Amino acid sequence: MRIFIGFGYNDNDKWIADVVIPFVKVLDCEVLTGEEMQGQRLSDGVLTRIKQADALIGFLTKRSGPAANGSFTTHQWVIEEVAAALALNKDIFVIREKGVDPQAGISGDRQKFEFDEKLNVMLEIATFINAQKAKRLYKTFMLLPQEFTELIRPHYKFAKCSYKFWDSGREYQSEPTQLIRMNGGFQVAISNIPNDYCTVQITVEFPGHIWSSDYVPVALNNVQLQKDN
Repeated sequence: MRIFIGFGYNDNDKWIADVVIPFVKVLDCEVLTGEEMQGQRLSDGVLTRIKQADALIGFLTKRSGPAANGSFTTHQWVIEEVAAALALNKDIFVIREKGVDPQAGISGDRQKFEFDEKLNVMLEIATFINAQKAKRLYKTFMLLPQEFTELIRPHYKFAKCSYKFWDSGREYQSEPTQLIRMNGGFQVAISNIPNDYCTVQITVEFPGHIWSSDYVPVALNNVQLQKDN
């Protein structure tokens, strides 16, 4: 799972790079940031990384002294990163430091957390990531057509089945799975789905035959296979 983390590149936010990012990696996530751009306004490079991410965590931390109303400003590029993720329908978790202007950022009804103690942030991040992973745990597909079902029925115990995802220009590594006899046909289960908008390709090999699908949306319930040989 890929998480984009937006934060300030200054001494006050150094704890995010030193503590939060390693913590998210320990949770078996790949971390993407715009750090190399050194806080520039939203660029094509940063936007590409947000598109590649499965979710975004945006830190709206204090940037300068309080305004006349007592609120602090935050980092404009993080606000833009949050807005971009929102426009792309990404899962978003906005973490706002207490005292930052509550109007900062475009987060709609997305999940938010206001912190004063940094320790509390780690628990909230773990809860958010675990919830995201649970949503992508697994799903099953019925394999079609009927010709495939009839051909594989005598051989299904010896079949090799695999799947791989394609998302945002990236092809994932192939993962093995098993055929499941269900309702007069065969299903497969896939897991670790990157997001709700990616595509998946399923391949089944059995003696004398290789059948595979095109890349199809994971939102489907049935997958049409074609004979490759």
